[in-house]
Amino acid sequence: MRVYGGSVELRGMADLLSQERRSELMARIRSTGTKPEVALYELVRAELGLRWHVERNVRTLPGTPDLYVPAMQLTIFADGCFYHSCPRHGHVPRSNEGYWAPKLARTAKRDVANRRRLRRNGLAVWRFWEHDLKPGPPLERTRQILGARLAKRRRHMSETF
Repeated sequence: MRVYGGSVELRGMADLLSQERRSELMARIRSTGTKPEVALYELVRAELGLRWHVERNVRTLPGTPDLYVPAMQLTIFADGCFYHSCPRHGHVPRSNEGYWAPKLARTAKRDVANRRRLRRNGLAVWRFWEHDLKPGPPLERTRQILGARLAKRRRHMSETF
């Protein structure tokens, strides 16, 4: 990395922002409490009510699921379209492709491994894409799908125990 008059060159590519400004912007990117995650939590809570315990961002489980319902042995992820390579919106940026392609591939590989570990531990793993949690028709469709899946899961759990 080289600094040229306030801009930074990263692997042959100049960053138009200073290192301090880039750091400030990157620090604002949230990893928890995102809009899709909050929307998913609100959907699950509305469907299950207050009788069910719902944990958020459980760091003790592989992949840190966004939601965990212990009584249902259920983990739920709200995956961002870009970082988790959504089939509809995921893409490798043309700028700095040498960085992004391997990074996104590692994330996808890690996601598969984490889901496998969760399932081996007897947990169900559900995944919703960021675009499915946007306000309007996508969120309403997700509400219907989630409601049906949770009802089926409740029946399954009552038959199991």
